[in-house]
Amino acid sequence: MPRQKRSDLPDESELAVHPSVWLRWYEQHLRQVLAAWAKRKRLEQEDLELLLFDRSDLERTMKASPRALTPAERRKLEKLDSELRKLAPAIKAAIPDLAEMRQSLNVPKSHWWWFLDEENTTA
Repeated sequence: MPRQKRSDLPDESELAVHPSVWLRWYEQHLRQVLAAWAKRKRLEQEDLELLLFDRSDLERTMKASPRALTPAERRKLEKLDSELRKLAPAIKAAIPDLAEMRQSLNVPKSHWWWFLDEENTTA
């Protein structure tokens, strides 16, 4: 039986041309995670992993097309990243094996969102 294509994900060929698609997906997933955090003060590992991968895919497309995002989109990204940083304690709690995960994926230090578990959250 052929595997059915997920309709909730952007088309890869579109991503190669329009990095702003990943920005929209990153924003949508981050908003969903933030709403869940506000409601339950607890997050699912799968939702957070999806968010980290979304941010990595956005970074990948921006690297391929450095001027693809408009100045307004770049400002939006900065705000979204600031909101993501606030989830560091939740990420640390929900993904206890994040260090092993990023090591197995060979995540570069420049992808700071994969290292939120190492941030000082006692401030």
